[in-house]
Amino acid sequence: MKVLNVYRGIGPNMENPVIDNQIMFIEQHNEIETLKFPIPKGGLRGYIKSYANLKNLVKTKKPDLIHAHYSFSGFLAYLSSGRIPVICSLMGSDLLQKRGFILWLTNFFSKHLWKKTIVKSKEMNRILKNSYLIPNGVDFENFKPIEKSVAIKETNFKQNVFNIIFVALDPEAAVKNINLAKESVSQLNIKSELHIISNISYPKIPFYYSAADVLLLTSLTEGSPNVIKEAMACNCPIVSTKVGDVEQIINNTLNCYTCGHSSKEIAQKLEIINQSKDRTNGRENIQHLSSLEIRKKIINVYKSVI
Repeated sequence: MKVLNVYRGIGPNMENPVIDNQIMFIEQHNEIETLKFPIPKGGLRGYIKSYANLKNLVKTKKPDLIHAHYSFSGFLAYLSSGRIPVICSLMGSDLLQKRGFILWLTNFFSKHLWKKTIVKSKEMNRILKNSYLIPNGVDFENFKPIEKSVAIKETNFKQNVFNIIFVALDPEAAVKNINLAKESVSQLNIKSELHIISNISYPKIPFYYSAADVLLLTSLTEGSPNVIKEAMACNCPIVSTKVGDVEQIINNTLNCYTCGHSSKEIAQKLEIINQSKDRTNGRENIQHLSSLEIRKKIINVYKSVI
């Protein structure tokens, strides 16, 4: 089976770590051949400019299936597909932030044009009742606990400081709500430092989770945020707002907390973690979200279409 992946590429190397990781695991399956079409520029104009190139790639490579990631990629994939079936994976922002015509269009494509739609959280699944709930997986080979002294040396974090990390591809995106993170940390009565982690190479990210005392997520909305699962795979404590499936994922995990969008409440949870000094049992609690387990579910969707 030949599967063409269509998605928004970021940076000079057209990377998208979450999607690249998923594709890597799927292409390791001996029944699947994968192709990539990263879209170089966002916005309506960027997708329109990619139409001819994608249509030509579909014509020459003749995939059996197109797997689009994000709603705009799904629109473009369908319009370029001819009669080739399209599956679209929607992330949190596709349904939880969109309003008006774009949300209507996403619903229309999901019900009538895409063969299958994959969503990342129960909240999204309730909005699109005909969708498949398959969260993104975690690469347990890459994301694993590292000795803290080694991680501190690699990241250049200070010792004897409460190190808080805020991890995001685009930390300044409105949905990430970084100002709440900064406000919360400013209320701490301990020696602390907030590290904004972005554009770090995939193999190096686990060093930051292992060096940090806590991961802080203050988003307004999310689907199934990968940073939460990555942190858990590294046994990093977490404080997160109650978004997406975070409460479900960190349920019964030591030293991990969810709270409202209150800087005072977030600061209190951070203080608790600082006092405990403990890591978590997160890795053992998310074995069901390994990339290998998620791969099985995605390939089953592929087979149901083909």
